[in-house]
Amino acid sequence: MNIKIKHVMVFFLTGMTSCFFQLPPALAAVPSNPIVLISIDGFRYDYLDKYQAPNLQLLAKQGVRARSMRPSYPSVTFPNHITLVTGQYPAHHGLVHNEFYDQKLDDIYTMGKAAKQPQWMQALPIWTLAEQKGLITATFFWPESDAELDGVQPHYFYHYNKSTPYQQRIDQIIKWLQMPVDKRPVFIASYFSKVDTAGHNYGPDSPEVAEAVSMVDAYIGDLKQRIDQLHIPVNLIVVSDHGMQAIQASSQINWQTMPGINNYRVVDRHTQLFLYNKRNKSQQELRQYGQQLRDISDGRYSVYLKGEFPDYLHYNDNARIADIVLDANPPAYFPGWDLRKKINTQQQPDKDNGAHGFDPVKTPNMQALFIANGPNFKSGITIDTFDNIHVFPAMMAILGLPLPAKTDGKLKVLKPILKNLPDSNN
Repeated sequence: MNIKIKHVMVFFLTGMTSCFFQLPPALAAVPSNPIVLISIDGFRYDYLDKYQAPNLQLLAKQGVRARSMRPSYPSVTFPNHITLVTGQYPAHHGLVHNEFYDQKLDDIYTMGKAAKQPQWMQALPIWTLAEQKGLITATFFWPESDAELDGVQPHYFYHYNKSTPYQQRIDQIIKWLQMPVDKRPVFIASYFSKVDTAGHNYGPDSPEVAEAVSMVDAYIGDLKQRIDQLHIPVNLIVVSDHGMQAIQASSQINWQTMPGINNYRVVDRHTQLFLYNKRNKSQQELRQYGQQLRDISDGRYSVYLKGEFPDYLHYNDNARIADIVLDANPPAYFPGWDLRKKINTQQQPDKDNGAHGFDPVKTPNMQALFIANGPNFKSGITIDTFDNIHVFPAMMAILGLPLPAKTDGKLKVLKPILKNLPDSNN
């Protein structure tokens, strides 16, 4: 697909908010090698070759590529984006799904809600930790990056606006990198949703996904070319949050007809169904109901009680996790109806498409992309599949920042692909 890329700069005219804060009075020593972290939502690990993305392939060839990167459970957007920038599993950083209920807050989380209610976040991301050490950071639409955590926000950021042209995002990244060193961000993050949208609407094997991959690849190529022209050392890391699985419209699970479902607060997210105990059911009653649901599952879903998830999912340590979770097995899924809104007559989809959120160990198509290129990465290396909790420690090491004590990720996993680290990390 041929794409004509134009340089566009539109700020307040699009209704976005750009926020700038006064520099700290005494900056820490500024690392010489900034990190630019790009997320391509829904870019499955094999799209790189399946759809022949030449710019990303070249970036990988000249840097480091993983065969795949395993997302955390559940393999959905907001939990995994926060895992990438905190090094913590969703059960530890607090965003246990794209939508969930918190009993203490008596409220339901929806994507982006931390901007107004920071208490939804239970861990500090890399931009907060860097700012607290006197470093400058910038984000252009990374999930929840406009939330004020510990009284801190990125030095430069934008509130999310999906309609913002991709070229504008690329242009702004370059403008940040062109700033004088005392104002230049050392960490920049940005986000692109096109591939995920195409995957949901048309399925991972569709021409529409091929077109979306080609379009985003062209923008990444433009970004890399312009970074090289700056003649400053920049680390470019390209990741995705999860992959995409083909699902079948004929395999929808009509959960609204399940016996006893009205006794629970239901929060549905397509690949999981969260059932919260709202009538003070005893643990024995919850267990009996879970078994009842298991008996009628016909292999379409697994049933987990809170605290009883398999250890490999690392999903047993947060009160926000539902009392009973139904976990769909592809191609089955729970249609996106919401009992709280009493939508009982919504027309069912009449075509197959794509979904994510499934168990990332049992479902290989959930696996994501990882490419890293720059002065702090070795070149010409392909590494085995690794868990996405380990990206954060590598970025912290490049910035010369200490890891928080509760970090789940380990520097030792990706340290073999790193070079020229600050002395404290060698």
